[in-house]
Amino acid sequence: MTIPDFNSITIKNYYPTVRELSNGIKTYCFNNNEMDVIFMKIIFYNAGTVSQDKFFTASLTKTQLNQGTKDFSDKELADNIDYYGLNSSHTTGNERTVLDFSFMQQYQKEVLPLIEQMVKYPTFPENNLQITINNSKQDYMLKQQQTNFLSHRAFMSNLFGKNHPYGKYAEIEDYDKVKTEDLKAFYKKRYSYNQCYILLSGNVNEEFYSLLDNALGKDFWNKDSADTNIKPIDINYNPNSQTIFTHLPSAVQASIVMGRFVDGINSENYVPLSVLNCLFGGYFNSRLMSNIREEKGYTYGINSVIAPFKYGSIMFIATDVAMDKYEQTLEEIDKEMCRLKQETVSDYELSMVKNYMIGDMLRSNDGVDMMMDNYDYVIRYSLTNDYNSITLNKIRQITPEDIKSMAQKYLNKENFITSIALK
Repeated sequence: MTIPDFNSITIKNYYPTVRELSNGIKTYCFNNNEMDVIFMKIIFYNAGTVSQDKFFTASLTKTQLNQGTKDFSDKELADNIDYYGLNSSHTTGNERTVLDFSFMQQYQKEVLPLIEQMVKYPTFPENNLQITINNSKQDYMLKQQQTNFLSHRAFMSNLFGKNHPYGKYAEIEDYDKVKTEDLKAFYKKRYSYNQCYILLSGNVNEEFYSLLDNALGKDFWNKDSADTNIKPIDINYNPNSQTIFTHLPSAVQASIVMGRFVDGINSENYVPLSVLNCLFGGYFNSRLMSNIREEKGYTYGINSVIAPFKYGSIMFIATDVAMDKYEQTLEEIDKEMCRLKQETVSDYELSMVKNYMIGDMLRSNDGVDMMMDNYDYVIRYSLTNDYNSITLNKIRQITPEDIKSMAQKYLNKENFITSIALK
């Protein structure tokens, strides 16, 4: 098999149009006036779980933004959202909450006031909160019967520490401790004009900017109540290596999560480590997939992932295996680590990995909506605008010796925490 030569491929550095609303909110736009759709993300970068005083406050606040506002009941708001085809989804992570919207450009005049209502004037009705809590409790109970949920939770708790903002976890009874006043207080502190930025893509014209400014830029909403003071989070990068077992009587499989802290996304080691991770367990033809799925048949899938976050990164391996095969799976993972530390990978295998990664980068920049998502990555981790082209060039320069060096530095079993959930 001949591997195509990707050395001639380049990735353009896409630069958004940057503008400010009247109150200083920054907007970043990737425009395409041939589209009929507008994609819009509002990122509240201090509205994540690390900023909450009670468990579930951040996520519940996000869910209640469309449950009634100053000018609309929940039904009226829902009817208008449906009528004008406004699609929305909201996610809350450790550090931030993202409000994600898409809608037809022809309805921008009608849609933006609806978004304004949700962002600036939610009323948090008590009855709606109780309905959401009851539904969330049901979902949470289902998750507690899943071994992959339990293994991941135990892994994070022991990696960071049970009292760390990234490592402490709630129990189901914590839902009942959250009151409407908690959501209102969190909203006033974390949802403000000076704690957000906006990403745009699609058919964005001057009329849209005027409408957006009128909706979100004309006043300093929540200025007096905003709390912009976020303390940096300390991380112990040298936790004690250990193996944690979580037992679930109804389990029909064993779930394994094992990992460690690695260098952050701004480190010189991050790109070569990413290439190592891809070769090790980051795509379908990786070492772990070829061995543990294709050859041994222990699992349907096994992956190795590098997860960057604001204050560092984690590399972890995750898989679900047959109950009686978890020990053999751990042995095979260790064998693949040792092979990468001791043997030099072939130019052929490394070229396959590089081509896969370059192709994945090309796919992730196919269209203005994906460019918008990628640029959020640039903002979130304080990267340079030419991050794409720099990364591509670094990938090309990685040698088999670099892979071995990275493996010797990062793939040491004694630095990994292993979490196993089983019967």
